[in-house]
Amino acid sequence: MRWPILLLLLPWSLLAAGPSDTITAYEADLLAALQDIQQMDHDEALDRTRRIIDRYPTSKVGQMLYADLLLAKAGVLPQLGYGIASRPEYNDLTFELKQRLANRDTPAYKGFLPASLVQLADNQPWAILMDQSRSRLYIFRNQDGMPVLEKDYFLTIGLKGSGKQREGDQKTPIGVYHVTSYIDDRELPDLYGRGAFPVNYPNSWDRRKQRTGSGIWLHGTPSYTYNRAPWASNGCMVVSNPDFMDIKPYVSPERRTPVVIADRVEWIGQEQWQQQRKQLLQRFTRWLEDVESNQADRYLSHYSRSQFLGDGRDFKAFAGHKRWVNRNKQDIRIEFGNLAIYRYPGERNLVLMEYDQDYRSNILTVASPKELYWRIEGDDWKIVQEGVRKLARPTSTVAVQNP
Repeated sequence: MRWPILLLLLPWSLLAAGPSDTITAYEADLLAALQDIQQMDHDEALDRTRRIIDRYPTSKVGQMLYADLLLAKAGVLPQLGYGIASRPEYNDLTFELKQRLANRDTPAYKGFLPASLVQLADNQPWAILMDQSRSRLYIFRNQDGMPVLEKDYFLTIGLKGSGKQREGDQKTPIGVYHVTSYIDDRELPDLYGRGAFPVNYPNSWDRRKQRTGSGIWLHGTPSYTYNRAPWASNGCMVVSNPDFMDIKPYVSPERRTPVVIADRVEWIGQEQWQQQRKQLLQRFTRWLEDVESNQADRYLSHYSRSQFLGDGRDFKAFAGHKRWVNRNKQDIRIEFGNLAIYRYPGERNLVLMEYDQDYRSNILTVASPKELYWRIEGDDWKIVQEGVRKLARPTSTVAVQNP
């Protein structure tokens, strides 16, 4: 029996990483079939791929493997995908297999934590993290602010890759976002599968960077295929319909489930993660104490003189405004809750802090959701953007989307 040549060139060593109970049954079956091929277990490989397409008849990868194994058994297959080698879909399917195999070696399975999830808010039991380079969506459980890996799924991103800059560029954004709503599949064409979760792209940092576009959703897959290729959408994040239904209980628009989208996730050890969180919490606490002191020089020392923007004001205008509005204030007290901290993906030394603030003084009482963007200047963190946190909501269900 002659085995598929290109299939033998896949990164087999990654199978040695062993199965993880975080992956789906479909992916576990696919990886097991590939392991059968690696171990030259011809009959079991053929039987397993037959069972895969029985269970998942719209799996293009499963259909390709089964067809190739039949041709190999007949001794007429010179290469993987022999019958479709001249078609672009062939490259998509082999790329998908490589991405699924490469995920077996992710640091997430070895006790490392994502540097971007510094602290999860008390009111957010789950967080979504996407690694576009690995075609992967991770679900993390909030354990006293620490992210703990719960599940992970194969992910499709934009046809032109990551780093969305403008409307229609067919790229998936990089940044920190939140789910804003849920759209039931009864309101959507079949193209979007079992439903959709819009996110608030563009956020305030995107607008500062003059990025355009709208309708970035996490959604399902059309019924004619199990999943789409790794790079196939117009900018949305796409998972298979079974995976979408599995992910759905972890997502809550009311709790503003965070969706952190990275080009490539940075993984760090738990000790380094703890040190990072401690440092940033201390920085936040010092800023709060100086705000409550109502001493302008102390308070304003936390802000970048060269990069700050807030409510349309640069540092000079912001400082003048604060000195004026605070001149008669006394007994300033700030209480905060639901503090979340993220190292912002795709940006050098940028941190986003989101929290609910209850501000009280002798002349003003106000509660508001706040956001602070910090960046290192020299050897210290400085605030480069401050504002009230806002969530964009879609104005229609279909017209604003990017499938």
